[in-house]
Amino acid sequence: MDFFKRYSAIGGSQPQSPTETIQRMADRAETSTLLEDKRAAVLGLKGLSREYKKDVGDVALDTLLKVLKEDSEDHNLLKAILETLNNLCVRDPPRGESPEADVVLADPVADKFSQAILQDNDDVISTFLGLLGDADFYVRYYTVQLLSALHMCSGDELQQRVLVSPTGVGRLVDLLSDQRDIIRNEGIQLLIAMTKSNADIQKIVAFENAFDHLLGIVDEEGGVRGNIIVQDCLQLLHNLLNYNVSNQNFFRETSGIQRLPALLVTDPSQTAAGRSGHPIPDADEDLEWTSQHALNMLVVLDIIRMLIQPGNTNTQSNQTAMQQCGIIPPLLQLALAYEAPSTVRSQALYAIGDVIRAHQANQSLFQRILITAAIEDDSDPSSQRAIPEPAIVIVIRLAVGKRPTTVAANEYYIVRAAAAHLVQAYVGGNADAQLALAATLTPPGDIGTITEPEQHQSAGSLIVSVLLDWREASKEDVWRVWYAALLLSTILRDHTECKEQALKITLGDASKGEEPFPLMNELMSQARQATQHVANVRVSVALLALISVWLVNFPKGVSVFLDESANISFIVEQISGSTGINALVQGVAAFMLGLVYQFDIDPESPMSRESLYPIISKRVGADQLLIRVQRLRDSKEFQYAVGLAAGTYSSAYGGSPAEVYFDSVFTDLFKMHYESFRAAVRLGPNEAMANPSYAYLHGGMAGYAGSAASGSAPGTPRMGGAATISRAASPSGGVTGSVHDSAPISRAAVEQSVAKSEFDALQAILAEQTNQVAQLKHALEISTAQAASDSAKLANDASSQLDQERQQRAQVEAERDEQASEIVRLRAQLDDVQKQLADSLESRQTTSDAGDGARVSELEQQVSALKLDSSKHEAHWQSQCDELQKKLANAEKQVVKAAAAGRNTNKKKEQQQATELVTLENDVRAKDEQIAKLTAQVSELSEK
Repeated sequence: MDFFKRYSAIGGSQPQSPTETIQRMADRAETSTLLEDKRAAVLGLKGLSREYKKDVGDVALDTLLKVLKEDSEDHNLLKAILETLNNLCVRDPPRGESPEADVVLADPVADKFSQAILQDNDDVISTFLGLLGDADFYVRYYTVQLLSALHMCSGDELQQRVLVSPTGVGRLVDLLSDQRDIIRNEGIQLLIAMTKSNADIQKIVAFENAFDHLLGIVDEEGGVRGNIIVQDCLQLLHNLLNYNVSNQNFFRETSGIQRLPALLVTDPSQTAAGRSGHPIPDADEDLEWTSQHALNMLVVLDIIRMLIQPGNTNTQSNQTAMQQCGIIPPLLQLALAYEAPSTVRSQALYAIGDVIRAHQANQSLFQRILITAAIEDDSDPSSQRAIPEPAIVIVIRLAVGKRPTTVAANEYYIVRAAAAHLVQAYVGGNADAQLALAATLTPPGDIGTITEPEQHQSAGSLIVSVLLDWREASKEDVWRVWYAALLLSTILRDHTECKEQALKITLGDASKGEEPFPLMNELMSQARQATQHVANVRVSVALLALISVWLVNFPKGVSVFLDESANISFIVEQISGSTGINALVQGVAAFMLGLVYQFDIDPESPMSRESLYPIISKRVGADQLLIRVQRLRDSKEFQYAVGLAAGTYSSAYGGSPAEVYFDSVFTDLFKMHYESFRAAVRLGPNEAMANPSYAYLHGGMAGYAGSAASGSAPGTPRMGGAATISRAASPSGGVTGSVHDSAPISRAAVEQSVAKSEFDALQAILAEQTNQVAQLKHALEISTAQAASDSAKLANDASSQLDQERQQRAQVEAERDEQASEIVRLRAQLDDVQKQLADSLESRQTTSDAGDGARVSELEQQVSALKLDSSKHEAHWQSQCDELQKKLANAEKQVVKAAAAGRNTNKKKEQQQATELVTLENDVRAKDEQIAKLTAQVSELSEK
């Protein structure tokens, strides 16, 4: 209140209220003619605006804006007005909260005044944008702050006002080059807010050379090891490129991608990882990563991944550009840096995977990369030797190898997930890479023991050893086993040669009298032990899912699987069990049994489909089998895996470890074969072949295509006479069914069934041929109609060409007549000149010499003008002659074209047209002769 007492002492004896004081100051600021009085009034309002924000805004806002527009030359006055407006528009934190809170969600008073400024009829925003070009520090600084406050209140409206201004965005970009760091940093924050979702502003900012400005600031601030300003610049760069194809193209075309590798190199440089996937740090190096350094690097990696997102039209071009500028080595160095945070290492691995995914040249380059790391020699611990290894081997070691003791299992999980992603990107669409990795699948016993050090094992041997020694591996980290199963599934997926290569792997030493045991059956034995010992359910699920991938479309593998009777017994036991069995294990086991039945088509199979069918139909029950698989499909664990693959859930770091049970290979396999599995398990052994690519013995694709006998439900297969299906309504309103063998199937019945099959096949062939004949007839009718249409079109085209030629001929004749008239006119002028010359000769005899000279001079001038006019006409006629020649040539070409198109019926017309063309040529020659004669006459006249 001392302020009001002092002010009232100056202005009068009665103390004033805050509202009265504010009103008087506003009136003084608006009406004063002296600049000092206005400045004093505004400074008074500024002092009151913090404590009496609402009153100052309600009374003086319009006055402040008016004074700002009228008196923008005085920097002190501008500074006071802008400070006052900032006090009115900046949101204040609620009482009790720190004034440095990150974001104040709402302040009705500040928002009210900000909205009033944005809706100003005189467009005060243009005035603010103009003030951004002012050289005064405070004017520019407070203007940027005010625009930031207005954007926080109503960003969309401010962006539209800026876009309307011709130089608005340019003034904002100029802030990036301001030598005063405070203004530059405020400008970066404002541009980050304005480019977050506005594509138009993004494009304009990018074309204002913002990329060079931002990368230059990053270099000045020390690269990725810089402060938060580096993060802000990288965030603004991210905003400009995110979801903006044109900016991404512009970034690539202006060599922006070539500057990304330099951002990945840190100082000090990362040490290369050892053969175990972990480096041996140098004691002299400062390997500490600050949180700011990690944040900066994560933004850079996010920018790299954003430029090569799968499915974008420019992804392949960006991948090629990144490979050419050498981005893979620094990414590998970063991914294998032991001192780097797990989040940074994982994102670097993801980035490498995105660079090489579906890009053959980049995959080949990655395949040739060798990493040389120093490791300790077992024989001489003091010595070290360098052993080069392929990069893919070290990446696989990251995925399934031992984790550092200083890193928790769930934290290191993101590194394993990223390494597996890189392996999948390397193998995807690269059958040679799959085969090369399959060739390294050797049993650990061939090299040493399962406990052999990881750096002494190949990639495939390491994967197999982790799967076989799942007890020891899962004690340390269950994700080692899970990702080992995923990588082996990736290697075997949809590649028969790889599956055969893996099938050749056997365990057991024959020299010691041990019987060789296939790797597939050994993995089934390990899955059985994991289930019995109540291990982590992920181990059992991973092993069973791996074998399911192995069995699909691989009858030889099914035969090896069935050769071990304990495998079927274990699966049936899991499916039929009611207590103590995990529902996920039951579902995968049921799906595997269906695959075994579906692909059991090898003639040398130890258990035929006839033997498997009673197990499915009686011992397990087809309905129970389907229910188990359906429950698996509907489980939250499986749906989470499907959501990860579809992008429903965030997969930035491989998903949430607590929710991950199924890998992408198995989920894709399950979705692809689910419907065929449902149909196959209901088909008897004589109703259909298991693989959908083969023909069914009865009724074609009965179980898969959904065809059924009359009166049955869609998707129900037709059964032979040896078996019937009895159905009864279930309490839930559905339909349940069971298979009853009404009589044993005799050999005669089978022969009869086969004969009927052959008859049906012949009927199908006959129907197909009849259909082909009908199609050929239809095609013939279409061709005939098309020929008639083409003939009519050709006739119409010929008629149109004749009309065009007639028009051209009429045009040429008109031009010829016009030129003849011009020649007649010129001859008349020549006659007049000659007459004037004759008159001058007569007058020369009767007039004085002076008069004769004047007359002669006048006549000479007329002759010169006439000569000049004649020259112009000659040049004009010559150009017209050239144009006529071109038209005649075009007409000749059209005549030849029409003759080639088969216009035999118009031969006489063509001859007549050719005659007319000859006539036109003669006319042109005659015109040339006339022009020559006229030129000669002009020359003679000039001589006279």
